[in-house]
Amino acid sequence: MKYAKGPGNTEVRDVPIPAPASGEALVRVRAAAVCASDVHIVHDRFPHCPPLVLGHEFAGVVVQLGSEAEGVTVGDRVVSENNPEACGTCRVCQKGYPNLCSKKKAIGFRSDGCFAEYVKVPAALLHRVPDGVSFEAAALSEPLAVAVHAVEDRACVESGDTVVVLGPGAVGLLAAQVARAEGAVRVLVAGTNLDEELRLACARRLGFETFNVETGDLAELVMQATAGLGADLVVEASGAPSAVALGARLLRRAGRLVAVGLTGRPDIPVAWDSLVACGVTVHFSFSSRPRNWKKAMEYLGTGKVDTGALVTARFPLAQWEKAFAQMERLESLRNIFEPEAGR
Repeated sequence: MKYAKGPGNTEVRDVPIPAPASGEALVRVRAAAVCASDVHIVHDRFPHCPPLVLGHEFAGVVVQLGSEAEGVTVGDRVVSENNPEACGTCRVCQKGYPNLCSKKKAIGFRSDGCFAEYVKVPAALLHRVPDGVSFEAAALSEPLAVAVHAVEDRACVESGDTVVVLGPGAVGLLAAQVARAEGAVRVLVAGTNLDEELRLACARRLGFETFNVETGDLAELVMQATAGLGADLVVEASGAPSAVALGARLLRRAGRLVAVGLTGRPDIPVAWDSLVACGVTVHFSFSSRPRNWKKAMEYLGTGKVDTGALVTARFPLAQWEKAFAQMERLESLRNIFEPEAGR
């Protein structure tokens, strides 16, 4: 739990098992993944409303339903969208973007999350995990849905596209897989020296061409590979201002750039006039929509996307500090909590 604002102020606590209200389901958590945003919350570098249980990426089993809860049954293996209490009536919600509703209370940020044995969520947000998909692979459904929203929903990747992914973290690696699943003819994953041993190595195991931007000229490579035209789509998943600037240089005329990574800065420089003159389309992508989860479940069920390849290590909740420290030192892509372990 993050029990108060400020750096630190995080510990394991015993709390009552939550009781599902009307329309809610109680889920026994079988696997929960650690995201970089969880680490940022501990350091007070990301918006949150303590006291609350951290964590928003998980898979588990429905064990209890509140009155009027529909769509799932006790015993179902499930994952959950992260748009609880989106109002459903504002113009943003009516347009199909509950992920951007100002009233939503995202779990692990503004309501209790999944780093616990049990979590309660609105039943309407739950999706059944396809048969044959493990709990730990399903626990990465949330970043997969984020990648689907960015690449397939916002940027509209097309068959035959050349795609460059900047930032080989979990979302970047999943975005690369989504682009490939949607028919991209070439997908290149780029990173830095810090990414070589773990992240770029994972990209290569997944079958992607990789490039270290600190040892060569990525723009030159992309232009050579595309007969001087440039990439059709750039996915900026690193949050590094230098990567945003580089991404703009890699695009063909009328190309698309989708920004997923958060920079942590109030503003960054961009080659505005060049983007205008080249007719580039820039998309900004945040969180995920309900339809992105349906697509994510399809990818998992068919095996077109391998989330399990991103799992680095497994921990009981009591070892949360070790799991978080590995993430902070860039020694893991996704660490998994097994809440029942070590009890």
